[in-house]
Amino acid sequence: MILTLTLNPCIDRTIYLDRLDVGSYNRVKSTREDLAGKGLNVSIVLNNLDVDTLCKGFSFKSNGHLLEELLNTHHVRHDFLSLEGSIRTNIKLFDQSCQVMTEINEAGPFVPMSAVEQLMEDMENALEHTDILVMSGSIPPGVPSDIYQRLIQTAGKKRVKTVLDTAGEPLFLGLPEKPYLIKPNTLEFEQAFKKEIESGMDTLEIARQVVDSGIPYLCLSMGEEGAMLIDKEHVYRARPLPLEPKGLTGAGDSMVAGMCYAIQKGLGSEDMLRYAMAAAGGSIRQEGTILAGKQDVEELFPLVEIETIQ
Repeated sequence: MILTLTLNPCIDRTIYLDRLDVGSYNRVKSTREDLAGKGLNVSIVLNNLDVDTLCKGFSFKSNGHLLEELLNTHHVRHDFLSLEGSIRTNIKLFDQSCQVMTEINEAGPFVPMSAVEQLMEDMENALEHTDILVMSGSIPPGVPSDIYQRLIQTAGKKRVKTVLDTAGEPLFLGLPEKPYLIKPNTLEFEQAFKKEIESGMDTLEIARQVVDSGIPYLCLSMGEEGAMLIDKEHVYRARPLPLEPKGLTGAGDSMVAGMCYAIQKGLGSEDMLRYAMAAAGGSIRQEGTILAGKQDVEELFPLVEIETIQ
């Protein structure tokens, strides 16, 4: 089973504009609302690929029924700890003239420490039946920054592979625990390794050091420039598929799902990256936060081109 953790679910309100003029009047072309969360997105794509998956994390009583309805619609198993408050709303401004998404994200409601400890206990029990644990997304107020670090330690004792897809201090604290895979985007990578970049090291040098330190895989998602996957022996580069983007939300989570699918199947690094790109492409060509289905991935997988960087 692949267990995903969503600590800070959200409602994505995507606003489509012909063109975003900052500081000026903008007319909305269309809007849509979708309940989302990085771990939820990963589990939905995995379920679409017929992989056994379970969603855990925090939900909130005021509108948590929306989360349950979403996962029930997709037939995804879930077990959330319900707290007082409301699921946060994130605004996504999609400029169709240049295919660029601007995101405005709320922090989320406060989570008491008693709920954090209850979640940790629940997670430890769930890890007994888990092959891969995916920890992704931001941490709401009240949750300590080392929660992913603690979970990687717990999972390691149970021989569970861990995937870490977050940013800032939670990523920085998690790295010394040697997760099996990390997937920063370009901005997250630059923020995490600012000192190394300022010292004159380039991206590949830094990525190689990370992998050599004991993290088996580093996938760097680079938006319009595709993605790279670095393992102990190789650096693979995938160019983006020639698709018309209709919604960028969830593409990175779909990449994670594609790689988890390949890992569970025991496939090699090249196929990990191919499945990552196929799943991301399948989501990008959907509107709003609609995510890749099995047919999307099967159709796009053979179209992904991989090159080896010496």
